[in-house]
Amino acid sequence: MLMLLFQLGNSRYAIPAVEVVEVAPQVELETITMAPDCIAGLFNYRALHVPVIDLCRLVNNSPCSNSFTSRIILVNYPLADGTQCVLGLLAERVTETVNIDEDAFTSTGLNMAQAPFLGHAAHCEPGLVQRIAVSELLPETIQSQLFPAETG
Repeated sequence: MLMLLFQLGNSRYAIPAVEVVEVAPQVELETITMAPDCIAGLFNYRALHVPVIDLCRLVNNSPCSNSFTSRIILVNYPLADGTQCVLGLLAERVTETVNIDEDAFTSTGLNMAQAPFLGHAAHCEPGLVQRIAVSELLPETIQSQLFPAETG
């Protein structure tokens, strides 16, 4: 399975390439007043207002660096009603794709109740890589803030 690799701090993560719409450069985002810290802001993507989640803040509680290889990964985020919305994921060192066999991802053995989107990891050439389950990324409270018309 083709995976998009990136880093959050010193750890490697991956998202299946089939879930990625596009990888965009890090751009200046419009802030969303009183939003949770992990919501970096909004940007205009092909006439859509796309919310962007700072994955570094979500996972490591510190903001993504503003570096040359920091990018916004646009994904199709599935909603409870079966529809999908475009969601931006700000990450660091978004530089490559790699083929990782689906069977290579195994449970880490950790119960991550606070982060249900984590939990499966694989060893590959770059080292240990944790897969992020996009469908499990947002808690209901944040999903309802970002996509209120679609969730209620």
